[in-house]
This record gives sequence, C-alpha cells and structure tokens, in this order.
Amino acid sequence: MSALRVLHLYARELGINGDVGNVLALRQRLQWRGLTVEVVTVDAGKPLPRDVDLVHIGSGPRSARDALMGDVGERAGQLQAWASSGVPMIGVGAGFHLLSRSIVQLDGTERAGADVLPVTIRDVTQRTVGEALGMLADGRRLAGYLNHAVEVERHEAEPLAQLERAPASVSGLTAEGVRAAHLIGTHLHGPVLPMNPWLADELLTAALARYGQQLPPADERVREVDEHARRARVAIAARLGRWGVEV
Repeated sequence: MSALRVLHLYARELGINGDVGNVLALRQRLQWRGLTVEVVTVDAGKPLPRDVDLVHIGSGPRSARDALMGDVGERAGQLQAWASSGVPMIGVGAGFHLLSRSIVQLDGTERAGADVLPVTIRDVTQRTVGEALGMLADGRRLAGYLNHAVEVERHEAEPLAQLERAPASVSGLTAEGVRAAHLIGTHLHGPVLPMNPWLADELLTAALARYGQQLPPADERVREVDEHARRARVAIAARLGRWGVEV
C-alpha cells in the first residue's frame, strides 16, 4: 500500500451540511500519523477508480438525492463488491439513503438504492431538526445535529446509536443510523467525524486492517483536536440537559 485511497463520491452534488469536513478529518488524521493518503473525488457520471480503501458519501437535499439514484444504481455492483471485500464506508444523510436497499418516496414509489446498507428509507413529511446525543452499545457517546425527513427500517442490522436526547419537536425517535460491521449510515452532521473523531479512527483502522497494518498512535496534534471535539460534545450534551455525562 503506497497510499490509503479515500473515495469522496458525489462531492459536488452532495455536501450542503459541511460533510466535506469528514473527508478532511480522515485525511488529516492519517497525515498527522505519518501515513500517505490520496483523496479521489468522483462526481455523477464519472468513472470509479479500480481500487479504493474507504468510501464517503455526504448529504444533500431530497431533490439531489433523487437525481442521483440512477447513477448510484449503475455503481451498485462495484460498491457492493467493495463492501464485501471489507472496504469501510460511511454515508451521511442523502449518502446514507443512496447506500440503502431502497427508498420509498412520499408518493409510495419504491426506488432501488445501492443495496450496501441493510435498510429501507421511507420519506416522511415531518422533519427532524436539532441537536442529538446517542449512546453505542459499548457506552461511548455520539453527538451532532440531525436534519432529515425520513424513517429508517433496519433489516438484520443494529442502529449506530440509541438516542438519549433527540430534538424536542420529535416524539418516538429512539435510534440513529445503522451499522453493519465496517459499514455506517448516519444522519448526524457536525460534521460527524470531526465531532466524533474516534469514529473516524475506527473507519481508518478498518481500512488499514485490510493490509495487515494498524493505525499509528495519536500525536499531540490529534490529541488537541480530539479535545476540541470532546468539548463540543460536552456543550451539546449540556444544551440537551445532560450535564456532566462522559462524552
């Protein structure tokens, strides 16, 4: 492995919530550890590279997501092959939806996604907007900002996190995202990886493990940005009434 290759798919079409910050975080966390990284940007209609080590798809409005469904369908076979070979992927918002088995639109039309994440996405009229705090099964916490109008039907997969606090305007929302081994879908913005850098490191660790390598220890620069992220999560938790929780 000469360089870890990160694919930023649909960077031009999807990225209204600052999700390019996820890719910047992945790149910087590798470079600060002395590793070489190559970010490959592929827009709609452009060919995919032959090999990648990590895939990121960001967020965007429903109209942009729907306009890309034909394109992602043409790439579904390659995305599935990468996922089966252990390539970690993260889809945020619309990117999460595009990686799903299918999307059921408001008029009842069901359209196929890339069938990478074992979920069905159902468009709804009520929008979920606001800060959220969630807990993983191992006790770690995620924080960020939700902004979506869908329901997620999970098939043979667990949520990424159980929500401790969700936007006050939404009732009955108890789970966030989905996780299937090295594949992640989420609606958390912030962006999610700079806000929750341990999640970025998990994706990088999975990518390096395919080459029998480990993620080198963090240096002072990594520890510094991680502390800034921790403080941001603490602030979100406090605003949601969870003062003093370990984040």
